[in-house]
Amino acid sequence: MNLSYADIHQMKADLKDMMRAINDLTNNSKSTQDEVAQLRVDFDCLNDAIPANPNVWLRPSELGDLVKISTSTVTKYRNEGIFKKSSIKEVKRGKRIDFYYHRINAIKDLSVIRPIQMNNNKKLLDKFV
Repeated sequence: MNLSYADIHQMKADLKDMMRAINDLTNNSKSTQDEVAQLRVDFDCLNDAIPANPNVWLRPSELGDLVKISTSTVTKYRNEGIFKKSSIKEVKRGKRIDFYYHRINAIKDLSVIRPIQMNNNKKLLDKFV
């Protein structure tokens, strides 16, 4: 198969157009992911501000009481990386850092490694979805 100079030139032009289209799609995908992440943060902030909603962020003792584990176990799981970044909020108070745990996300993270038993209804959850 013999290709003429015009065919090769056209193929190169087509390849450049495809590369531009791929780059545009990649950039649009990244900006869409960034916008979704920002919308998630905005939604969480607005959701936290609604007075009727319970406190979304729990102290380690509150999370431990909720899922029947000790505060030291909550800290151990945080240090082992069981909790995702979206499940933990760090609040700096001078030299001290306090950690708060997202009520839903932290329980989802814990349910991956162990069944969750909730205090309020005595129901055992194999997986929190």
